[in-house]
Amino acid sequence: KGCTDIAAQLVDWPFGDGLDVALGGGRAYFLPASAADPEDEGKTGRRTDDRDLTAEWTGKDNNHLYVWNLADFEKIDPATNPKILGLFEMSHMEYEVDRAKDKAQEPSLADMTAKAIEILKQNDKGFVLMVEGGRIDHAHHAGNAYRALTDTLAFNAAIQKALDMTNRDDTLIVVTADHSHSMTVNGYPKRGNPILGLVTEVNGDLAKAGDGKPYTTIGYANGPGGVFPALAEGATAAEPAGARQDLSGVDTTAVDYVQQATVPMASETHTGDDVAIYAWGPQAHLLTGTIEQNLVYHVLARALGLDGATN
Repeated sequence: KGCTDIAAQLVDWPFGDGLDVALGGGRAYFLPASAADPEDEGKTGRRTDDRDLTAEWTGKDNNHLYVWNLADFEKIDPATNPKILGLFEMSHMEYEVDRAKDKAQEPSLADMTAKAIEILKQNDKGFVLMVEGGRIDHAHHAGNAYRALTDTLAFNAAIQKALDMTNRDDTLIVVTADHSHSMTVNGYPKRGNPILGLVTEVNGDLAKAGDGKPYTTIGYANGPGGVFPALAEGATAAEPAGARQDLSGVDTTAVDYVQQATVPMASETHTGDDVAIYAWGPQAHLLTGTIEQNLVYHVLARALGLDGATN
C-alpha cells in the first residue's frame, strides 16, 4: 500500500553512494519465497515480490559484499573499503549465551561493531553508526533475566569496543534505551549474593515471603512467570492452583529459568520509567540531567553540523 519495506530501503538507499554497512538478522526478508535459506534446511525467504535483495546488493559492483556466516565475515578486509551486507539469521540473531551453538556461527555484537568502525573510519568526513543490543528486550519479554543480563554484557562489550577504537575529541558516542521493563530487584540479599539466586539474608538464612516460601532477588512485575490459576500444573492440596511455586531446591540461576512475576501475562511488558542516557565526546555535555527523548536528536544533529547547527 505504498510502503517500502525496511530491507528494500537498505539495499535501495538513495543517499550518497548508498549504505556502507548493515549487519544483523532478518535474512528471510531479503530473499524471495522461492529461495532456500543457506543455513536453515527446509526454510525459504519471505519476500513475495520475487526480489533477491542479496543478489541485487552484490550486483551493484565488486565492492558490495554479502555474508551470512562467521567464516565469511572474518574474511572481510576493511582496508579494501567494502560495502557490507551481513545477514546471519533468518530472523533475530541468537542470544549471546546461545551464539556458540548456532549452526553457521555468527559474530558477536562487539565483533560487528569493530568491523563496522574499521570500515567506516576510513571516510575522512566521518560517519554515523547505530548499534543495538536488541535481544535484551526480547529476553525481558520472556521473563528470562539470565539472557537479558548476558545480552546486556554483550552490549557493554560492544560499547567498550567503540570507545577503544574512536577518539573522544572527535567522536560522539551516545548510549541509551527506548523504554524500560518491569524487572525488579527484591529484598535485602547479603553482599555477594548471586544476582540470579534466592535472597539470602546476612545470617545466611533464606529470606521468606509472606507465604513462607523463598524468593529471588530478580523478579518481574508482570510476565510469563506469573501464576495462571487455570493453567497451573501439578496443583495439590499443599500447592493449590494459583499458589506461587516453592523455589526451595529450584536452580534459579539456570539459563532457561523464567523469573516469577506478580501479574500473569504471556509476555512481559514495557514500563514507563525514565531510562538512562550516557554520552562521551563532542556535545556530550548537553545530555545531562532529566531530558525529553526528542532532545537526543537535536544533540546528534548539532554534533553532525546538520540543519544549520554548529559544533
